[in-house]
Amino acid sequence: MKRNLFYVLLFFIGFNLYAQKSGIEFFIVKHYKNVNSDCKYCFDLETAKMESVPIINEEDIKHFNWKNQQIILTEKGKHKFTDMKIPLSGLPIVMTLNGRKIYSLWFWNVFSSFGCDRVFTFPTIDFKIQFGLPKNYSFGTDPRFNKKLREYVVSKYNQ
Repeated sequence: MKRNLFYVLLFFIGFNLYAQKSGIEFFIVKHYKNVNSDCKYCFDLETAKMESVPIINEEDIKHFNWKNQQIILTEKGKHKFTDMKIPLSGLPIVMTLNGRKIYSLWFWNVFSSFGCDRVFTFPTIDFKIQFGLPKNYSFGTDPRFNKKLREYVVSKYNQ
């Protein structure tokens, strides 16, 4: 009986450590529904179907500058974009923190002339996460300054 209890406890501790270890991850969205006809790049975060493996994970992030909303990738992280094709109209992404969806954003193509009315970044240039392209073209509330994400980033990257 004590032995079974030990294994159950060990399982929960291991699972909890695994769940806490995932940190910040970025997932490509393979299917989504636009939730507002006035917003070209809005999609329902809860029903968005994501790839099962993140395109960027904690190991790929060297630093996250909270104030500037900029992610500095490791060499391994930068390499992931070498052959990636980002469409001119953007690639839908979901950022998660410890397995929970935080917000949606778009990886943007550097050659695109399209505007983006939500959160976007040029991951192949500077990975600065911005809201509205051009600056006066945005829709809704800016989700980048999420409280839980801030607490995590500030504690992990000593800001």
